[in-house]
Order: sequence, then structure tokens, then C-alpha cells
Amino acid sequence: MFGKAQEQPLDSPMTRYAGPGVRPLTRVLIGPPGLPLISVTTLAGLLLLYGASAPGGYFMTSIFGGLLAMGVAMVWAPRLLVGLVRADGRPGLRRHWARWVAIPLLGTVTAVLLTFDTSYAVRFALSEKSMEAIARELVAGGKTSADPGWAGLFQVSSVERQGGAVTFVLEDTGFLARYGLTWSPDRKPGVDSDASYRHFTGPWYEWMERF
Repeated sequence: MFGKAQEQPLDSPMTRYAGPGVRPLTRVLIGPPGLPLISVTTLAGLLLLYGASAPGGYFMTSIFGGLLAMGVAMVWAPRLLVGLVRADGRPGLRRHWARWVAIPLLGTVTAVLLTFDTSYAVRFALSEKSMEAIARELVAGGKTSADPGWAGLFQVSSVERQGGAVTFVLEDTGFLARYGLTWSPDRKPGVDSDASYRHFTGPWYEWMERF
């Protein structure tokens, strides 16, 4: 009268996630990472890359990105472990391998880019011409400073000239010091200065002054 109920294969989503012996928490743990977790991982990577895109870094941005990354790891690793240990979780690992791999792949890409200072190098490369034009105009005009604002992709709190060198003090960088970039085509700057300088590339030096 009612007909025979259709049997579900052992590897079907219904038997894996809706079985009477599977608790709701276990259903979540053996399920693959979803779009929210992957999105948070991407956001953490972007924050970390932005935080490292200037000399001295952006402290609060890097802290927030690091906390997000730690949170993702604390969610992803136990779920992977449960999926590996439980027999009803391993089929899901094979079926949704791309979603499982996405999290560590994003983390690895972020780590490699941070290791080689890629975000900093790209940001500077896109800003160098604008910053050099400002520096040359300041030196040619004989002024000792320029208004704060944007120099390329960097927000600067001040632009200061000392002789033939021009320092761009970057906004919100560092923690216990101020950081910036100095354009000095003739010689290494800072001979008579309390600030410290480290050669970056070409006529550019990283500038740092402690509070």
C-alpha cells in the first residue's frame, strides 16, 4: 500500500549527515568548509598583506588579520581531524577535497607573499613615480615641507625636506615608532639626524624615528 522505501547508499549525504546516530555537532564537523569560512580566510589573508604593505607595517590591521587566521585554523583543523578519524567523514573529504584544500592553500599563498614582501613591493612600485615627482618638485621649489595627503597609494602624515632628501612620513604605520620612505638620490641621508635609515631600492631609504 505504501510501497517500499527507497534505500539510500551508504555514501549518500542522507546517510552521512542525517543518520539517527549522528549528532548535530558531528554533522557540522564532518561537513566540508563552506563559503563563510573560506571568505573569512580570504579576509584574514588580505588584512595580513595590507598590514605588511608599508615600512613598519600597520600594527592593528596585522593583529586583527592574525587573530582571524588563528580563528580559522582553530575551526578548520579539528574538523579535518574528525573527518579523517570517522569512517562517515572520509567520503566527504574525498568528494569535497577542493573546499578542504582551499583553506591551507590560501594560507600558504599568503605566507609566501608575506615572506617576499610582495604587497609592499607592489604598492611601492605603483607609487614610486608619484612620490618621486612630489620630492623633485619640493627640492626644485626650495620648500621644506608639503601638505599631508596621498603620495601614490601611501597616505602620508607629512612630507619633509632636508637638503636634497625628502622624507614621506607614513600615516598609522609602526607601533612604538614612526616610519616612512626617504628619497635621497645623492647620498645616504641622516648623517646629522636622530632617525635611522635603511636602504630600500635605488634612491629610496626606509626611515624610522622612535617616539
